[in-house]
Amino acid sequence: IFISAGEHDMTSNIIHLVLARLPDAPKGSKGISLFVVPKFMVNADGSLGARNDVHCVSIEHKMGIKASPTAVLQYGDHGGAVGYLVGQENRGLEYMFIMMNSARYAVGMQGIAIAERAYQHAVAYAKDRVQSRPVDGSINASAPIIHHPDVKRMLMTIRPYTQRCRAMPWLAAAA
Repeated sequence: IFISAGEHDMTSNIIHLVLARLPDAPKGSKGISLFVVPKFMVNADGSLGARNDVHCVSIEHKMGIKASPTAVLQYGDHGGAVGYLVGQENRGLEYMFIMMNSARYAVGMQGIAIAERAYQHAVAYAKDRVQSRPVDGSINASAPIIHHPDVKRMLMTIRPYTQRCRAMPWLAAAA
């Protein structure tokens, strides 16, 4: 099973959402339930207990995705992994799609935030970086590159893109 960020050292415990079928479940996708499967069991006092039977057997080497290890996880090889049912039996796909749709929206918002921050850094850099005089003759000495026409053009291209992207979630929410 391939899980994004399925194994890492950022936290002391990792909680996995797992789709699985109960023994008496109907066949097909209608019989799939959703479970929370912790890497370590949690004691009654909230401390971490014994290791659950879920193990990372490898990390995928994917092109283009960095700092988000996609792990191959193996469940139940040493007696069985413990999982806790989320919601009602046999409604796991429904719950997972609700979570995935929320995650897709959140990833899109992160992308917009990164684009906006990149634009802000580009403007700050263009104001600080001094190099030659602008080709349009507006300044007769070396000037910050924000005064150069091509840099202005690039910044004024990025700005409406990020502003439109920031507006899209609001428009979608209002629809």
